[in-house]
Parts: sequence; structure tokens; C-alpha cells
Amino acid sequence: MITVSVCFVLVALLVTPSIQQDCDPAKCALPNCRCWGDPTPPGNIAVADTPQMVVISFQNNINTDDVENYKAIFGSVVNPNGCAIKGTFFIEDQDTNYGLVKELMDDKFEVGVNSINDIIPTTSSEWNNMIKSVLSKFTSVGIDSKSVYGLRAPQLRIGGNEMLIGMGDNNLQYDSSCTSVARSLQATLVWPYTFDFDTPTCDNGNPPALSFPGKWELYIAALEWNGVPCATPAACPGITTKKDAFDLFYSSFRRHYEGKRTPMVLSINPSWAKTDNFREGTIEFLQYLRAAFSDVWIVTGKQALDWVQAPVPLANITTFAPWQC
Repeated sequence: MITVSVCFVLVALLVTPSIQQDCDPAKCALPNCRCWGDPTPPGNIAVADTPQMVVISFQNNINTDDVENYKAIFGSVVNPNGCAIKGTFFIEDQDTNYGLVKELMDDKFEVGVNSINDIIPTTSSEWNNMIKSVLSKFTSVGIDSKSVYGLRAPQLRIGGNEMLIGMGDNNLQYDSSCTSVARSLQATLVWPYTFDFDTPTCDNGNPPALSFPGKWELYIAALEWNGVPCATPAACPGITTKKDAFDLFYSSFRRHYEGKRTPMVLSINPSWAKTDNFREGTIEFLQYLRAAFSDVWIVTGKQALDWVQAPVPLANITTFAPWQC
């Protein structure tokens, strides 16, 4: 197995060009390429005409103890086109009830791959096998693997070339594991980007050092509470009340909304969702967004990338096909 893994990586090194070069927007065009350093909304749409996307995502297992807490977060909130809001679940295999995963998928939530048991793969073969294992469990309950697009690495630790090789072998379209404090300020937030050319560093793990054309990163900007940055809400110290939870999310939302309208991606784990004050604060945040802002859309990770790849202005967004019910 070691020999196979090493040979596979060597082949990848031979056929995949280095990405130690700047990304030129003239050579990196939608729908399949976007430079990470391009601050303009996709399609050069004016900021005021750009929908503010909010992605609510979860990782870990799905079981009867937690699934009702997750569903409660979405409640009866709808987007401007009248469709119920949805989110993305990155599934950890261990202790997951795949019947519940199928129910989520049937209810138009997105499901993706997280891990087998939260252990981080270290070789391309391990990434490949981990992804294949979770996809096979999806298939066993009637979920078509072609309808699975995303990966979130265990412990939000992006896995470099090896992870991208595993993604490619399994036809996954995007990763959402890269967290960043440096790119969480209003002036430094970035749009989703591809791994065709140079990419920024992440706070946990390493981005690929090779080119992986057409593979996307839906990155996670850090939150901040009392001056302390945190990749996930559960990691923010000193959050105790429902108002704290609301304020945590809203302060981050304003940086996106008042900036370039880059997607706001939240990564929520079971401990946050099962704590009453935190769950209720999250619910109030989503309800407030939809009551107060006509240009805010709560979408899945795949739906966010659908818009980035084929952007349309707000005036036409209610009929944007990927966001229909």
C-alpha cells in the first residue's frame, strides 16, 4: 500500500503543473476558474446588485439525538422566492444514521463528506479511501454519489495535495475546510476561488502546492468575540446567552454585507446546536436576516458556488434556477 501511494503521488507530481505563480484573471475565467485575490463580485456585478449569501453548514455525525436540533435552526424561514432555507451537512461516518441522512437529502438539504471517525488522513490513498467509504454509505441508502459535491476535512484541517487528489478521484467539486483569521476583516474577505493557480494559506493545515483546475474552495472566515478570533462558534470563548450568539453572528454578517458581499459560511457542530441558548440565538439570527434584508439568501454550499459560477444580479435572482424549490 505504501508503494502504491507513493507512486500515485509521483504520477500526480508529473502530470500536475506547479502553482507557484500568480493568478491572472484574464487566464482564469468563470465558470471553472477564479483567482483568490480578485476582490470584485463574480461577473463584475455591482456590490449593491449582489445577493448576500449565508451558508449554514454542519459537520460530524447525524443521529436521532441531534437531527431535530439541526432542523429547528432552519424552522419555517424562507428565502425571498418563497423557498424554505436549507443548509449543508458534511457527514462523519461513525455513529451516523444514514436513514436520517437520506431524509435530509430528500428534504433538499445538501450532504457532503467529512470523515470516517474524525481522524485526519495523511496520504492520498487514505483520503481516497475515506471519501469512497462515506460515499458508499450514501449509495447504500439511495443517495446518488453524483449528487454529492463537497468535502469538509476532519477537524477543519485542509489536507494539501493529498486531499485534492482524493477529491479528484471521487469527483468532488469543492472543499470547505480553509479557515482564516487574516481574511476575516471587511477589507480582506475573499470570494470562493479555485485551485488552478496560487492560493492563500489557511490557519489549519496546508492548501495544495500543485494545480487542481476547476476544484473550488468555499472558505470560512473567522468569527470574533471580545477580540478573540474563532473558526467556529463553539470555539468562541465567553458565549453564554442567546443574545451573545446572535451578536456573534451579526457582527460577522455585517463585515460581509457592508463589504463585497462575500458568502458568509458558518460551521456549526453538535454541541452548539444542542445548547438551547446557542440554538435559539442562531434561529433568531436567521429570522432577523430574512425579516430585515430583502437581498439576503440562506443557501447551501453548492448553491453558493452555483451562483459564483453563473452570477446573476438581484433583479433576476428570484428566478435563478439553482435556488428554486
